[in-house]
Amino acid sequence: MKEFIKSNKVTYNLMSFTGYKALLLFSLLAEGPKSYEEICNHFINHPYLREKISIDTLRVYINSLKRIGCEVKRFRGEDKVSRYVITAHPFELKMTNEEMQSVIKTYKSLVKNIDIKELLSLEKFFEKIGKYIKSENFINEIKNISLLKDINRELLEELIDCCEKKYQIVITYNSPNSGIKNIVILTDKIDISNGKVYLYGTGLEYMEYGIFLVNRIKAINEIKLNKTMPDNLKNICITYELNCNPENLILDSNEKLIKSESNKAIIELNTSNTFLAKQKFLEYGPTCKIISPENFKQDFIKLLNNMKAGYYCD
Repeated sequence: MKEFIKSNKVTYNLMSFTGYKALLLFSLLAEGPKSYEEICNHFINHPYLREKISIDTLRVYINSLKRIGCEVKRFRGEDKVSRYVITAHPFELKMTNEEMQSVIKTYKSLVKNIDIKELLSLEKFFEKIGKYIKSENFINEIKNISLLKDINRELLEELIDCCEKKYQIVITYNSPNSGIKNIVILTDKIDISNGKVYLYGTGLEYMEYGIFLVNRIKAINEIKLNKTMPDNLKNICITYELNCNPENLILDSNEKLIKSESNKAIIELNTSNTFLAKQKFLEYGPTCKIISPENFKQDFIKLLNNMKAGYYCD
């Protein structure tokens, strides 16, 4: 106390070493089983303590932990060495079934409108708190609904980096139609659509902009130092009208606003993949009307008629 009043600083000389040792032992045993020898080595190598504790002193600290509600077990392993471990303690984060369902519901809501980096951060957050929650059901439930459950995290982070740098890469892809194959892609972005994670980019095999399911990508085989820019890539310019408030309009990188009014916008879309364009317009539904080009417009009307006919078939 005199030292604190004099210097107004807390140093290791002012620490309660008895309490500190008990906390240190708690932290050590919470990590996993430890033998008496391992505990002693930890205390000897500690920067403040540097002392060996006797087996009697160890029992005193263990009894102190038990009195505050810790469950400390001693067992003998296959190597015949006795070890101590904390199997439960009052500082665990407990969650009722109702609370667990609320968290899961929140997770499902969040991932509907989230970018891939935010999703990765969210998954890492749940992994961290999962270590402190005494509930296998909660951890398993989160894993089961995770959008990344079938995706290699390290590979995903590599793909994100490639997209940010617009690298041209060679990937091993498990195609549902042609099996395992190598594909050269000029990467663009990683995005989430309909609960799945996709790599967007220009595939040089068919010379068109496309999407690739990330959980089907097995590896990045090569990052090309020099990009091979496709000179026979056929782009199509589609103009469409969208009923919306232009102030709330979010355009893709290959779109630009041509004209806007109070409740509608005229947008120009440049793409080499008409399939993806049709998917986009189908998602818009009746709020969207294609203006040009005429041949693409007629193809889209034919698609809508074929879909309509399907509902009237016996």
